[in-house]
Amino acid sequence: MSEKASILAEQLEWAVGSLVRACGELGEEEYKWKPTEVSNSVQWQLNHISRIINVALPRLIKGVAEYTPEGWPEDYREQDYPLDKLMADIQKGKEKSIKKLKKLPNEAMEAEIPMWGGTRQRKEGLFAYIGEVYHHKGQVAYIRGTYKRLNE
Repeated sequence: MSEKASILAEQLEWAVGSLVRACGELGEEEYKWKPTEVSNSVQWQLNHISRIINVALPRLIKGVAEYTPEGWPEDYREQDYPLDKLMADIQKGKEKSIKKLKKLPNEAMEAEIPMWGGTRQRKEGLFAYIGEVYHHKGQVAYIRGTYKRLNE
């Protein structure tokens, strides 16, 4: 296992663990609540994170322009999935991505692969998408904090 990939695998593990903690004791109303009409809900954030972990990260790990996991619904983004389904999908995607990350040699992290706007080093895409998990976890925390303060 490469040192670089191992560090990224640990980061992904920690990011998802932090997300799980941020979603503890989340009720149905809070799960679907939006701070404004045009805002995203916790549900949307989790759906987005699930797509990052199950589609985008494996695509980058494989180094391909397009990737869809076997059995992945084409309309996943539009579905009204319950919390337990999205959290299970996130955990499953995390485990698969970590397993695949740990197989990448150090030199694979420097490889130029197809990404948005052309080609870039694989590690750049991995940094960006693991960063997205942190970013959207922060949005979950913001939504939950706002919901709590408005409903006290």
